[in-house]
This record gives sequence, C-alpha cells and structure tokens, in this order.
Amino acid sequence: MSFSLATRAAALAAALALAACASNSAKTPEQIVAERAEARWQHLIKQDFAGAYAYLTPAYRDVVPQEQYRRRFGSAGAWTNAIVHEVSCEPEACTVKMRITTQVRVPLFAAHISEVTTYMDERWVRENGQWWLYQSL
Repeated sequence: MSFSLATRAAALAAALALAACASNSAKTPEQIVAERAEARWQHLIKQDFAGAYAYLTPAYRDVVPQEQYRRRFGSAGAWTNAIVHEVSCEPEACTVKMRITTQVRVPLFAAHISEVTTYMDERWVRENGQWWLYQSL
C-alpha cells in the first residue's frame, strides 16, 4: 500500500500537533504560570508594555485601554531582572512570588544605591483554559 506525499505530510503534521498538545498538557499549572509570569516580565524589562498588556485578564483589557496601562509606569527606575521565586496554585488561581531587580534612576538616590532587589506577589487566574495576570482597576 502506497501513500501519497500529501497524505504522509498530513499524517506527520497531525502527529506533531498531538505531540505538542501532549507536552503542553503535561505541564502543571505552576509551570505554565511561571513561564507566563516570566515572559510578561521580560516584556516589561524591554519596556514592551503592549507585550506585557497582552498577559492581563480579558476583563481588564476590556476596561483599561493599552495606553492608560502604559501610563501606570514611571521612570524612576528600570527593571533589569525578574525571576519567578515561587508559585503556588489552587484550581483556578495562582500566586506568583517574583524577585525583581531595579536600577535606580533618581540622581539623589542613585549616588548611594544603584540597584534594588525586592519581592512582589502577583495573582494569576485561569479563564477559558488560559492563565492571565489579575490586575485590579
């Protein structure tokens, strides 16, 4: 029995899609949320606020325009590093403890302190099968 090249290509594509789904479904909520939290912070570090905005809940994005979200961030510091320190999840929500390093840009303080490292908690929620950062209005 001989299969055409198109049939073989379709079968290979289907097998690859199933493998991708299987590897994705094998991840725990903690792993998925950690990856999303770290990716969001990489956007913030690069000052790609549009990229970071995409990780916010759809409900938040329905109410707060992207430009208004962008204005929430000042210029007194620049994030230089963000590491997921810990993730703990319930069925529909996770708390992520992030370790954030910021370069101080205020001249009066920068002479004495050039970098500050702190921890902050983020709340992530699952909606329609996807994890989103919960941001209060």
